[in-house]
Amino acid sequence: MTTTPSVSRFPWSDHIAQASARTAERAHGRRLSAFSTDFEFLNNTFPRQHIGAPASFHLFPKLPLELREHIWELSLPQQRLLKVTVAAAELVYDSAHQSKGNASNDPNHAPYQSKNKIGNIISGADYHLRLGSTNTHSPLLHVNHEANALVHRVYRVHVPITQRVPTFDAPCLRFCPERDTILITVERDEDKAYFADFVHDALANDPMKKGILHIAIMDKPDCFHLPIGLPNLHSRAQAALASTLRGLESVSLVHLLYTESRQMFHSLCKYPIVYEIPSTDLARFNRAYPLWSSAASYSILPVDPRPVSRYLDLVDCGWDPRRVIHGWRMLEAAHHVLPTSPERIRVLIATTHWDEGLTIATTSQACSFRQQEEFTWTWDWAKEGLYSRNCPYMSNPDDNKDVEFSKTQNAIGFWSIPLEAFDLVLDLPPDFYQWDTSRVCNLGTFESQIELGLFTIT
Repeated sequence: MTTTPSVSRFPWSDHIAQASARTAERAHGRRLSAFSTDFEFLNNTFPRQHIGAPASFHLFPKLPLELREHIWELSLPQQRLLKVTVAAAELVYDSAHQSKGNASNDPNHAPYQSKNKIGNIISGADYHLRLGSTNTHSPLLHVNHEANALVHRVYRVHVPITQRVPTFDAPCLRFCPERDTILITVERDEDKAYFADFVHDALANDPMKKGILHIAIMDKPDCFHLPIGLPNLHSRAQAALASTLRGLESVSLVHLLYTESRQMFHSLCKYPIVYEIPSTDLARFNRAYPLWSSAASYSILPVDPRPVSRYLDLVDCGWDPRRVIHGWRMLEAAHHVLPTSPERIRVLIATTHWDEGLTIATTSQACSFRQQEEFTWTWDWAKEGLYSRNCPYMSNPDDNKDVEFSKTQNAIGFWSIPLEAFDLVLDLPPDFYQWDTSRVCNLGTFESQIELGLFTIT
């Protein structure tokens, strides 16, 4: 956090304030640019360490078809996390993407009456899908007909982005049930029935009738919308949702810490007695905390290979992560589904910028984020900085290990943590205001069980 003093704003001094702001901004930019952006990321090491094949192989067309298709399939991501937001669709579009008005005003349209091209009934619900993942478009689609056909066969489930008036050329969400995890969020509470409609349509558009096998949900600080308490939910949506919940192979509960920096100060000030934290150690910088990304494909390491023990004893989770666990259990109970076994549920935690428009998608963006973090941390310990000014009894806790870690041990991804690491789940509704807004967790005893997910970024 920078500490540029604010300027009193009087009508006759606006020009002074604007000039001061411009001067401060230029000074901030000069100081920030002095900080290195030469950060190393594990993402550039582990996912690619097995890639040693030549860039071209001219005899490839002479290989048997079965072998060529196997090679094409191996080149596709083995795991993707597809972030999908389900929202009400106010407008629908024809094949030329021209607005045709609000489909809900069509008196001839009724939900769950139309069939798709494979003969299954689709919801026709008035929702729209918004894909928040990047790099989902496979380059194999543009190699040749053989590779294109293989991609469509692997990503066999095609759910149209807009349901009300789907056309033959409508854009679709394409995924592979066996490989892909679908992270579903609902934009507004009044739209939460669309969660079940979307799950139904994923099942209806799968030729193998599996639908979603790997699901993820995410709680946000001010919203958490699940299809619970919906007495008028269509019977087909209800049946499809219950069937999908029973058949899930894995459940990922995503909990993000929204912040501009992974510094810990205010959160630790709340727990000095509980965790026996000396007043001189109330400022920390958890550089091990993985950075969330909008990238889709990822790989999983069975343990975090970095020296993270010193960072796991106090992990700032922001809002209580047990809320998303409780929300999932409430969803299962609401649809009369037996609880998923804990072995198939993981809690994914990471940090992300509070402005979702600044979610990391590239290595360059990650370097900029890290540069800003290091600048802020250093500036806060400077003579006029936050800590030096307000907490003169504290000193910068960084040592040589922290400095080395900051340069070489960065990770863009998430920690995948077992359920038992988060203690007993409280019997509270998922309403955000009922839960602790600043929870610090000790994950040190679970270090050997914490997996590290690494997004594939460019």
